[in-house]
Parts: sequence; structure tokens; C-alpha cells
Amino acid sequence: MENGSSAPIPAEGSSTSIGSTIRNYLRYFKDELIILLTPLVCSILIFAFPDYKIEARCAFTVLLMEIYWVTEVLPLPVTAFIPMVLFPTFGIMKSTDVARTYLADTNFLFLGGLIFAVAVERCNLHQRIALFVLSIVGSQPKYILLGFVLCTGFLSLWISNTAITALMLPIALSVSAELAEFNKDEEMAILNENGEKFAETAPLSSSKKDLANTLNEEDMKMTKALLLGVAFSSSIGGLGTMVGTATNLVFFGQMPKLYPNAYNTGINFFSWMLFAFPVVVSGLILCWIILGFLFLRNSPPGNPRISAMLTDKYRNLPDVSFAEKAVTIFFFILLGLWVCREPQIFPGFARFFNKGFVTDATSAMLIVLILFAFPDKKPEITGAKKIIKTRLLDWKTVQSRVPWSVILLLGGGFAMAAGVKESQLSARIGEMLTILDVLPPVLIMSICIAISVFVTNICANTVTASIFLPIAAEMATSLKIHPLYFMLPITIAASFAFALPVATPPNAIIFASGLVKVNDLVVSGTLLSILLGIVTIFVVHFWGSLVFGLGTFPNWAAAAVNVTGTG
Repeated sequence: MENGSSAPIPAEGSSTSIGSTIRNYLRYFKDELIILLTPLVCSILIFAFPDYKIEARCAFTVLLMEIYWVTEVLPLPVTAFIPMVLFPTFGIMKSTDVARTYLADTNFLFLGGLIFAVAVERCNLHQRIALFVLSIVGSQPKYILLGFVLCTGFLSLWISNTAITALMLPIALSVSAELAEFNKDEEMAILNENGEKFAETAPLSSSKKDLANTLNEEDMKMTKALLLGVAFSSSIGGLGTMVGTATNLVFFGQMPKLYPNAYNTGINFFSWMLFAFPVVVSGLILCWIILGFLFLRNSPPGNPRISAMLTDKYRNLPDVSFAEKAVTIFFFILLGLWVCREPQIFPGFARFFNKGFVTDATSAMLIVLILFAFPDKKPEITGAKKIIKTRLLDWKTVQSRVPWSVILLLGGGFAMAAGVKESQLSARIGEMLTILDVLPPVLIMSICIAISVFVTNICANTVTASIFLPIAAEMATSLKIHPLYFMLPITIAASFAFALPVATPPNAIIFASGLVKVNDLVVSGTLLSILLGIVTIFVVHFWGSLVFGLGTFPNWAAAAVNVTGTG
């Protein structure tokens, strides 16, 4: 065989070479084999339950999507298109009905949040907030870690965890670079009399490999703590608002599909923040304590250069721009619209419109429209100089920065949930799970959390929520337990993807730095997941019962039982 061929021809009669070649071909065509064989294996469901044809066909579709999602043999958003093909083909839902689920109201809420986040990033408002917080925390390692955790967690309430991790990573690496430079030559810790910046002695362009080779053991632990703190707190912070993470949006998107006539569930932007606040605060504190215990127990005294470097970076930012001021004002306007639509504690502005017509997506898209129309510089109408008008947002920027694939992935999850409900598959599974009625509800909730945490570390968190929320809803309805008692913890726990690099994009980003090992993620992430799972049990059982009245079986859930029973 000529040089450059992909594989040698096995020697004649050599069983070892033949076996090796077969293994090579299997490895090479592994994805194709999974794509082709999975439908064949899953088709057993269709023939095994002839009395439940529609339910079996829906189960086939769901299992097929789960396997494709977990193995990632197709891009995640591409797998999300499967319901658009199979649900109409199998007679589960009309094509027009399936198509509507892909751009549901919740997806427009998500899109509005993403576009607003682009406006924040475009004017660098998030960088100013981050550097301000980090410049005031001091030089002690534990307080620097706390600054990163709190700052990342707060920003993640409003901006995607991936974007926040991408922002905070270079800032964390600049701290590491400063540590490396300090160890290399302590004399360089003295500021030049002419005010030379620390950033010039420890540039952000320092390679990650150089950092790994330069840092001593204690400073490497500090670096790991910072990177893990950024990744973990970005996932925890997103739990606090409806738009903070995709799993929350899966929950809000599935509620009207699972309970179409439920207009008084008590779930809104304000009540969710009220409920999730203890989880977020506890999670950020636990993240700080765990990482401090694992990596900073024997840390040396604080390095004043780090604090000075961060302060110097903040002071050297340009003055607050007109765009930053405008985006900040629109942020508070949007927050006010979300909180005041149906706040429960006083009449909201939604009462001035037809019931159910105005949602949080309406407010989000209103602000988005204004951002595209509002100038990003203070208007100057005097002088002969020609003025080039620019806006806070332009479509080219939005088109390039918005993760459109996530919107399609969410849509696929909503379509799958709608099919599971329409085919009565979730009702059948819920009926089978009634055998759990011998267990206390709090124990069932604990099992739900454990399953959700395990699955979300090997599968996309939106997929985890999309699969288990309809099942949990039907199980709760069958057991005459408030559906939110199971759905809330599953939604929260689906964001506890801390243990593996592939569990969530923030983990992958910090792992790609080469400064964090798999074992660092597994140990700290597993410990954090367990403790947060315990916190979630207490928060849902006690605080959730106060906020949402989880101790009673609501009328809107009972109405869903009657509809299902008579349908």
C-alpha cells in the first residue's frame, strides 16, 4: 500500500491483524452504527406493546432521542428535530401542532434574555461589574475566591453561564499569571515610579502551558479553586431567575403544556426568585467553603500584587459610557416589568389586558425592540461634522453571538414533552409509578433529585429536565401530590452538573485551560452536588411549601386528572 494510506493491509492468514482491522473499522464507523442500530433496537417497544400503539410509538421516539442526545452521534439541536418527523408519521401529533412547540412563548422569553445579554456584553458592562467586585475583595486567597464566586453567580442570574464563564476565565487567568510572575521574581512586585501597570508584567497572553509550569503547588491550588469557582457559581447563579438557565425555561415551557388550564399556579418571575433565592445563596456559600477547604486550607498570606492588579485594571477602564448607562436603565425597566406583571402580593399590570395574553416574553421582546432602536451614543445635533448613528444593538452582532442551537434544543424538548403528554405516555408511566405511594413524599422527592443529578452529569441539563419533568408531573398527579413538589427539585437538580468536564459548557471551558484535572472536578463537584441536593430537599419541603402551598393538591392539577380521565 502506498505511503499516506489510512490503514495497512493485514497479512494473509493473520487473525490478529484481521481482528485489529475490524476493531479499527468499528471505531471509525461507531457513530454511524449507533445511528442505524438504535432505531432497530428501540423498535422492539412498538411490537412489544400492541395494546398501546400510540404510547409505544412515543416511547420509541423519546428513547431514540435520549440515546442520540447522550451519545451525541448527531449534533444536539439536530436530534431535537426528530419529533417534527416522527410524531406526525406515528399519528401522535399534527405537524402544525409540533411545529408550534419549537417557538413557544418560553423560547421567546429565552431569546429575549439572550439578546439583552448581547447588549450587556457589547458595551462591556459585565466586565465593569466583575472588575469592580474583584477590586474590593482584598488580597487574601479565600476572599479573592469569594469575590469570583459572588460576582460570577450574580452575573449568571441574567446572562448565560457559558458567556459568564468565558468572561471570567481570562480574569482568573490574569490572577494566575500574576502569581506566576510573582514567584518568578519577587522584585517585580514593586510598582515603577512612573505608574507602570501590573498587567504589563503579567500579560493575559501568557500561555496556559507556561502558567502550569511556573506556578508552585500552592498557587496551582489557588488557580484551580478560582477556575472551579467560576464554573460552579455560573451554574448555581443561573438558578435564581426564570431566564438564568435553560432548565428553568424547560420547566416554565412545560407547565402550560402539562396543565393547559392552570392559570393560577403561582409561578411567575417574582415567586421563582423568592423560591430559588435560598438555593442560590446556599449554593454559592457551599461552593466557596468546599473549594476553600479542598484547595486553600494551607494557602500562604495574601499577595498584595493581585489586589493591586485588579484595582489597576478597574481604574484603567474608560469612563462609564452612554451605552452602559442606557443598558443599565433598560435592565431595571425589564426587571420591573417581569416582577410587576403578576407579583401575587399586589395586583400586577397584567390585569389591564386579556387574561393570559401578556407574558414575560412580551416584556422581554418589548425591551429588545427598544434596544435595536435606541442610540448607543449621546445624540449630537450641532456642528457640521457628519454623524454616524449606531444603536445599542445591531442584527449582525446578535446573529453572531446568540446561541441559536440552544433555542432549537429547547424547542425539541418542548416538542417531546408535548408528544409525551398527547400520547398519554406520561400518564401510563405515572400510573406505573403509583407503586411508590408506600414511600413518604419527601423520600420520593429525594430519589427524583438523585436521579436528576446523576443523569445531568452525563447528559445535557435541558435534556434531563425535558425527559423527567413530564414523568414527575404525572406521577405527582397520580399520587394526588402537588406536582411542583417533584417538578421543582428536578428542575433545580438538573443544574447540578458539576462532576465531569462534559456535564456543562462552563466545566468544559475551564477544563480546556489545562489547569484543572478530571479528578478535581469529580471530587469537588460530587461533594457540592450531594450537599446542594440535601439543601434542595429542605428548601422545597419547607420554603417551597410556604411560597407555593405544596402541602395541598391544587385544583388545576385535579382538573388535569379529570380531563385525562374523560379524554
